[in-house]
Amino acid sequence: MPTEPKNDRQKVPQGWRMDPIPSRPAYRDGEGNIRVPVWLTKNGRHMADTEMVLLPSEAALLADNLTNAMRYNSRSALHELLRDSATALGPGVVYVSKSEPYQV
Repeated sequence: MPTEPKNDRQKVPQGWRMDPIPSRPAYRDGEGNIRVPVWLTKNGRHMADTEMVLLPSEAALLADNLTNAMRYNSRSALHELLRDSATALGPGVVYVSKSEPYQV
């Protein structure tokens, strides 16, 4: 069932968006495909839960591209998301100080 955006103060991205479902990990199905559970939203409204189905070669390409994007652009993305309270220590390793509270 579609839901309305919860916070009107934040600008809602327009158009379709696909986000991984944090509580449901990706898995390999019986046919060898990789399935990634995702939420589909349109203009900030939840439209459906579904799965992105990838061949193993497609999943490997996606993983490589995401790793490269995080490696080369992680500092600016982390600063934007965590408002300068996080430090990238390496690919996939982030230190967030508890002494400086941040607001998201």
